[in-house]
Amino acid sequence: MYIILKHSHLSLMLISVSLLIIRTLAVTVNAQWLQKKWAKILPHVIDTLLLLSAIALMITIEQYPGADHWLSAKIIALFGYITFGTLAIKGNKNAASRIGMLLIALSFIVYMMIVAISKNPMPWIS
Repeated sequence: MYIILKHSHLSLMLISVSLLIIRTLAVTVNAQWLQKKWAKILPHVIDTLLLLSAIALMITIEQYPGADHWLSAKIIALFGYITFGTLAIKGNKNAASRIGMLLIALSFIVYMMIVAISKNPMPWIS
């Protein structure tokens, strides 16, 4: 069961990040397909499934925020990713600003991936 949850989580994360990149680039060029109903709903469905897979993984491996600092760090970084991802899509209309916010959001993803692999909230120290 763990392997299925882990691969589901990783796949959903890849889809979610890909959608963020695509949507940021699309909003930068004012793509009309962003107004379609599916384009507005799909990211929320993917992100909800991603969150549910994260919770299921947490329960399966019996590691919880607060008790396991690496998981707490990932949750804090998730808020950074959400904040800067939202700014990339809905923030300043300037294309350079949008791309900058996207790059910051992606740096949070990279950090979360490194923390997940190392199980260390400060992987640059060890």
